[in-house]
Formats: sequence, structure tokens, C-alpha cells
Amino acid sequence: MDADIELNISFRFLALSEELVSEAKLSLKVSSCRPNKKLGGYVVCIPLTQSSLASITSFVTTHNIKIENTDIFISFTTEYDSRILTLPSLIAKASVYIGSPVTLSYTVV
Repeated sequence: MDADIELNISFRFLALSEELVSEAKLSLKVSSCRPNKKLGGYVVCIPLTQSSLASITSFVTTHNIKIENTDIFISFTTEYDSRILTLPSLIAKASVYIGSPVTLSYTVV
């Protein structure tokens, strides 16, 4: 990845109950948690890595999480308003394994 790009890749649960938030904090490496005023419940973010993919997949399956209440969130900051960015293959792998859509957010500084 180019040094001028700050890339963050997370798996997000978009509407977890308080009970599932507690379970996620015990079994996953939660990086942030906040209320979701639009959907209800909580938005919970987990850094998406090769090692976290199996745990996330297991959590989704075990707790019957609706796929439409999840996404793979890619956020990056760059100095350029136009460029080509090659994303890690882990993103496609996670999307196929779990079935979650990919959401992209970028900021030009």
C-alpha cells in the first residue's frame, strides 16, 4: 500500500443487541461500539484480518446474524482526489465467505 494512504478495513455489525455486544466483546477484538440511531441496536467494528475472519464468520453463523445488518467497511485517507487503489484480497474473501456487502469511505486531505 502506498505510504500516502491510510487504509482501515473493518467488519461491522450494524444492529447488534446489548446481549450480542457483550458476547462480541468476549469473543472478538472489538475496536469500537456505538448506538445505531437509524436501525436500533449497536454498530460494532472489528478489524478485519486473516486471523479474525474465522472468528467473525463463526460469530455470524452461531448467532444467526442477518447479513443485511453487516458490512465490510473500508476507509482511507489520501492526498489525491483521483487514483487507482488495489485492495487486499482479504476483502473479497471475507465478502464471499460471509456474504456481506462492501462499503467504501474516503477522505481527501
